[in-house]
Amino acid sequence: MPPITQRVSPVSLLALVLAMLMAKPAVSQTTLRIMAANTSSGNRQSYDPGEGTRIFQGLTPDIVLIQEFNIGNNSDSDITAWVKSTFGDEFSYYREDDAQIPNGVISRYPILDSGEWDDPAVSNRDFAWAKIDLPGDQDLWAISVHFLTRSANTRNIQANALIKFVEDNVPNEDLLVIGGDLNTRNITETALRTLGTVVNTRPPYPVDQNGDGDTNSSRRRPYDWVFADVDLQEYEVPVTIGENTFSNGLVFDSRVYSPLSDVAPVRRNDSGARNMQHMAVIRDFLIAEETGIAPPLMSCQPITGRVSNDEWQHYYIDVPDGTAQLELQMLGTEAAAGDVDLYVRKDDKPTLGRYDFRPWLNGSDETITVNSQTRPALSSGLWYIGTYGYWGGEYSLTAVVDSCEE
Repeated sequence: MPPITQRVSPVSLLALVLAMLMAKPAVSQTTLRIMAANTSSGNRQSYDPGEGTRIFQGLTPDIVLIQEFNIGNNSDSDITAWVKSTFGDEFSYYREDDAQIPNGVISRYPILDSGEWDDPAVSNRDFAWAKIDLPGDQDLWAISVHFLTRSANTRNIQANALIKFVEDNVPNEDLLVIGGDLNTRNITETALRTLGTVVNTRPPYPVDQNGDGDTNSSRRRPYDWVFADVDLQEYEVPVTIGENTFSNGLVFDSRVYSPLSDVAPVRRNDSGARNMQHMAVIRDFLIAEETGIAPPLMSCQPITGRVSNDEWQHYYIDVPDGTAQLELQMLGTEAAAGDVDLYVRKDDKPTLGRYDFRPWLNGSDETITVNSQTRPALSSGLWYIGTYGYWGGEYSLTAVVDSCEE
């Protein structure tokens, strides 16, 4: 099949002058670390003994879905002081009222709204939620849960109640994360399949340095989770601590992790403290602060998306030095007719009038190849990809940097 000829947008003199005069803001990227933490210890199911506090300080989460949120005498002043000293002055929190072992959400970013939804299976805690103002245009709904140990059937009842609250209250355009202590005995529990209607509960899952994904105190059960919806999932990146990288997130056990100097002030036996509930779980997601959250594309890792008529979805890929070719492959995934157009632009988001490449084809099957022979030629740095719904539809999108290894 002959290569598809790419067409570069003609640029008017006026547009060129304006582009030269306008300084483009740099894209500021930062990692959003979300943590599930039932890491209370001691005889009062609290964070007073200090082991759980040190784990928070060592792992530096941006958002915590916390269980058994007991501090001091549980006064507002005690809890606020602990949050500020443990995480930083910029952090705020929501903690459900009148609960023996309350759930809560702690956030580096502003909490716009918060509350609790009734858990029908238990009387000493509910589902705690917070709507968080992330950088960019999308808000994040963070839901902290603590399911019962009683039975798999009970946990599925709780899961069904939770997804009903989500469907009734969380807008489709917002991001969603559900996490905490689900007390699931295995990865095939019905409750996980039930939650899978609103968040991605499929593998791969976080593990520790030994490849163990179990999170209860004896390290025999997968109790604790951080689940993202399909939109947030697209922004996931590996968890990196020091020189260690965990592709799908980290189950943190201080007795396993090495070197502990990466996570100071954590001590070796903190995860094995008296009555330490579970292991912490963390997952990382990439935020582009200047442009809002834009999903990064990873070479040879297809993602799926959908755009409506006249709607855009933007992505980007960071092309390393020495790359010979970048190829963007888009395929329509619906049997029904649709027409999604593919656009590419260096250093900024493409628009209908400003882009470097687009194939000008009918339908949603489009490919763009950028190399040393194209205009502009391939160079290292950020390349932005836009999918535009001319008629709308679903698609899969794959970026290939040079080639995919077999």
